[in-house]
Amino acid sequence: MTIALYIRVSTEEQAREGFSIPEQQERLRAFCTAHGWTDYAFYIDDGYSAKDTNRPAFRRMTDDIRAGRIHMVITTKIDRLTRRLIDLLTFVDELDMYECTYKSASETFDTGTAVGRMVLQLLGVFAEFERERIAERVRENMYHAAKQGRPVTAPCFGYDVADGQFVINEEEAHWVRKMVDMTLNGHGTWSVAKMLNENGVRTKRGREWTLKAVRVFLWKNEMLRGNTVWNQHARKNGRLIQRPPDEWLLVEGTHEPILDQETYRKLQDVLDRSQRAAPRSKGSRYLLSGLVFCGHCGAKMYGMDTTCKKNGREYRPPARYLCAGYTKKGQCFYHYIPCSALDQQVIREIVSLSQTDLDVPLHAVSVQENHIRGELSQSKRQLAFMDERFQRQIRAFELGILDEADLLEAKTRLNEEKRALREKIRTLEERVEAEVSPEAVQAKIRNRITTLQEAVENDDRERLKNGIREIVHQVTVYDGSRIEISFWV
Repeated sequence: MTIALYIRVSTEEQAREGFSIPEQQERLRAFCTAHGWTDYAFYIDDGYSAKDTNRPAFRRMTDDIRAGRIHMVITTKIDRLTRRLIDLLTFVDELDMYECTYKSASETFDTGTAVGRMVLQLLGVFAEFERERIAERVRENMYHAAKQGRPVTAPCFGYDVADGQFVINEEEAHWVRKMVDMTLNGHGTWSVAKMLNENGVRTKRGREWTLKAVRVFLWKNEMLRGNTVWNQHARKNGRLIQRPPDEWLLVEGTHEPILDQETYRKLQDVLDRSQRAAPRSKGSRYLLSGLVFCGHCGAKMYGMDTTCKKNGREYRPPARYLCAGYTKKGQCFYHYIPCSALDQQVIREIVSLSQTDLDVPLHAVSVQENHIRGELSQSKRQLAFMDERFQRQIRAFELGILDEADLLEAKTRLNEEKRALREKIRTLEERVEAEVSPEAVQAKIRNRITTLQEAVENDDRERLKNGIREIVHQVTVYDGSRIEISFWV
């Protein structure tokens, strides 16, 4: 058996405190020589944080311990091993299972004794405390950098970082605009991903595009319209989670946009409607999947294509939309409508709109720019939350936690954020008012009908499917014959 000499360094620590790999190697080699140990091997993790144990050399060392090839682990300091107390205690417990001990070259303790274990745990507490302090300082620095418009996150596809600023990568931006054009013209994420992969275009990480990658990239990507969002996500137990919107920092106009504001807004409209479609409907061969509802019980009607037998011979009746309330819950009553008949009727109804004066009353439109209203509501909640935040800071000042200078700085920062938020609310309210005008309703319907007619003429089923969802909110069927259609604005 041998001794494992574990070395870890992060780029930041090496620059700040000089914890270089050669220095740690020399120190550990001298420690082994002083004790007369010659059978040892180095395990080196270069550029890895101590926030967890997901490191290649650490995992390899753990595998060797479990295989019985190591009887002692040594590091220059305990924080080279980990800065999380729970990880430290778990690791030491595992060492016990395999009759292995741990030593630090600069901190005198031995895990083979009770006193040594106590000292180890105390040092682990301080190591974790230091890690949290470092994380707080880093977050504070990143917050101020983000507020000033400096890059604190990796650029998305379409951008690079040069001289401390996000700059457009023209080659990638060409494909970004192509992705957006296809989406606005009714093509789904599958078609967009296929187009990119066929042209040899790869993501920022050099991978092929997938349906999910296309959607995640295009949906609410503020960077595409020249804004930066920071503190949107956090990592918890190894998983990436989204923080509440009131914790995000949105800084507008930090760099040159690839998309203008109007194009970006139209793109989000399309993606929002696609998101509202039932997940199964996106991969379904039925044209109206997720849109058809029973007018008697309110349940969805789903497409079905079966094979039947009659007089010993198999035959396939026409595909039809069936009421799920009857077939899956035993409610309602048995009724259906042929798929082809309903599909054609819905398309005829849509196309017929282009032959009218489109004098559509506003109350007949089911939903009017839900995402704008949602953003407006969220912004108003954020504004109210800011006042609450300042009240907490006043209480902290009264308790002596904050001094006067900190309170004044917090007030100035909060006033700037409130001013920007009020301006955003004013802009959103103007957009809502403009979107619900009769002229805007008519223009939107005409544009979407034109897109759908092109899909019908070109027999492009996927584009037709997306085009219908751009116009139709819901199709309600009564008695398998009478239908009602409600439209989006």
